[in-house]
Amino acid sequence: MMLVYRAVFAAAVVIAAAPVSARAEITIEELRGGILAQGCCGQGTNKEDGVAVNAEIVFASPKVLSVLGAPRPVVGASVATNSGATSHFYSGLEWRFQLSPRFFVSAGAGGAVHDGETDDFDPIADAARVSTTLFLGCRALFRINGNAGYQINERLSAMFYWSHISNAGLCRENEGLDHTGMRFGYSF
Repeated sequence: MMLVYRAVFAAAVVIAAAPVSARAEITIEELRGGILAQGCCGQGTNKEDGVAVNAEIVFASPKVLSVLGAPRPVVGASVATNSGATSHFYSGLEWRFQLSPRFFVSAGAGGAVHDGETDDFDPIADAARVSTTLFLGCRALFRINGNAGYQINERLSAMFYWSHISNAGLCRENEGLDHTGMRFGYSF
């Protein structure tokens, strides 16, 4: 099963970073990583606890995305450390806004693939696990996220991070999962 998730992650990296033309160059602008609270503080349920380890690659915005305000493609993963908690791989676009020379915010949107529960909730069969099982409904979900950050120096930044994954009501079950925590970024 882990091989499948690695293959999905590799495919997400290729899709998010695919050049528009043969002459386009793929440039990694930033690597990010941090520790997040699992199933906390947002629109999703609080059925999962513990922490997730997050890693993300941020690419330079290709010229074709300039019509959208030059968002940067991102790919990443949040891996749950508690047994039975949900991990996911994601890709999408992120817009960054400088508030001052040191402070910035960013917002992003995209998709995610997770390893959590996709079955429909059955009140009788699932009665024993209703308070601990997150019913996400679909394997592929929508994802939104935001950062509030501080540029420590030319290369290093620190960010308060939040993300939400859910199916936006496209599947029968739609509990959603949120993460919040601290991340650090290293720019090239």
